[in-house]
Amino acid sequence: MADAWLENYRRNYSVFRDAAKEVRKQIEESISGRPFSVQVIEARAKDPGSAAEKVGRKKYGRPGQQMDDILGVRIITLYEHNVVEVADRLRAAFEVDESRSGDKTKQLGMGQVGYRSSHLVLKPRKSGLGRTSRILESTRVEVQIRSVVAHAWAEIEHSLRYKIGTGVPNELLRRFDALAGALELIDREFSGIEKAIVDEISELCRHYSSGRMLSDPISTIQLLGVMAAARRHAAPLGPHGLALEIEDAFLLSKLLRASGILTVDDLMSALASPDSQAVIRRYAESDPAGYLPENASAFVTIGAIIGLRRPELLGSTSIGGDPRLISAFE
Repeated sequence: MADAWLENYRRNYSVFRDAAKEVRKQIEESISGRPFSVQVIEARAKDPGSAAEKVGRKKYGRPGQQMDDILGVRIITLYEHNVVEVADRLRAAFEVDESRSGDKTKQLGMGQVGYRSSHLVLKPRKSGLGRTSRILESTRVEVQIRSVVAHAWAEIEHSLRYKIGTGVPNELLRRFDALAGALELIDREFSGIEKAIVDEISELCRHYSSGRMLSDPISTIQLLGVMAAARRHAAPLGPHGLALEIEDAFLLSKLLRASGILTVDDLMSALASPDSQAVIRRYAESDPAGYLPENASAFVTIGAIIGLRRPELLGSTSIGGDPRLISAFE
């Protein structure tokens, strides 16, 4: 039965690859619009040669039912804490087989270091008709979620340790373990630094709300602090409830400076100006769902300021692609 399954898999490998593309699309849609700091989403159908090797090694009699990774997805996040956030979102969006899923990090015991990743085995949604749809209906998908640092460790370890096989000297094995422990500390430190930045933005928000430090020059964290202070009801687009992703705040702060907004006081005055408020109001009124001006995102509010001062700069960002915003200046 295993041989018959492998032969069928080889013949229909292109269809399984199409199914993997559809699974990737479903995964992307399930986490789109949420600031998880996802860096990479990859999907693949298992190479027929690798499938045959695994069937032989595991002595599978019914590979289609026993293999969880015929279709596989890898999600690489920027920070370690994003792994749990992405896993929670996938659990809400798909039917997950918890008996086949697990967190490899939690399985490490005291004094152990090594592979850190969250594995979810889920059932994809049917899509369309034909053979691809039948594959999605009958095949489980293994999703691996790990941070970019943990991914670097896994790739290097797989290349230099796993593939070498037995006979590796103990000294080299100890060096591998020491590296794994160092990378785990680095992962945690990166997450700690991110949290410290968020805390600093909250502190700036308190100062700006009280009228202090308004002479601060505008840069990334100052922009985020102003948005937290002056636009408390704006739709958050960044992690931890921030108004923007860090990269977007960096870009917009550069455009603000090019528009003559140089300090926190300049930005807060521009946000409160009647002209900016009028643009934001017209933008809100053009939304059929009853969008409120106070809920306008940082892209809209900052776009209103830049568009009033340097309209030619809007075309250099995604802001300029919003026809509702462009029409709000008319």
